[in-house]
Amino acid sequence: MTVQDDSREHELCNLFNLEWDPDHARGGDDAWFAMKIRGKAVRVPVEVKSTTTDSVSTARDVGLDHIGRWRTKIWLIGYYSTEGSRGKPRLGPCLCLTPDEMEPWIAQIEAYILPDFKIADWASSKLSIDDLWAICGEKDRYTLADAQALYKKQWSIEEYRGAMDLDGGYSSGRMLDILQKRAHYLISRGSTLNNPHVPKGFL
Repeated sequence: MTVQDDSREHELCNLFNLEWDPDHARGGDDAWFAMKIRGKAVRVPVEVKSTTTDSVSTARDVGLDHIGRWRTKIWLIGYYSTEGSRGKPRLGPCLCLTPDEMEPWIAQIEAYILPDFKIADWASSKLSIDDLWAICGEKDRYTLADAQALYKKQWSIEEYRGAMDLDGGYSSGRMLDILQKRAHYLISRGSTLNNPHVPKGFL
């Protein structure tokens, strides 16, 4: 998110009395508000968006995790003019949408990417010991270096050590599990959709 976008969305949070999460770009909620439902305190997540056009951009590499989160959130959209005092965009109308109101668009994005994620599940599960030997060589015991060469930086050193099922290493069966995980990750990366826009017609 650019500094300009961040500033606009912070302004929206102040206007609507929302709690702003400064670390939201790392995968958290943009903002939230607290309310009580039948006496129980509830934190309601809010997806905060701003735009200077008719459509609204969303996120990079949108996958099924984004879909799941979006279905739990209120969406707050601020429309900004491209001209304002001293060149600063000026806030105009705002639009607030519930998860149910956003569902038709969310379902459309899900339907578009879901087959590719199913391919990732299916293809990775079909890898066999023969495939492992073709990729990593045939060994009775695989080392930490072998596993790291395959799974890269997706695990911490503690996770690599925790996955060992032999003394200081990995069996063929465990390395096959790691190979399947890596294949699933690689295919899933290609299954994401980059920055789908919520179109003017839907909004």
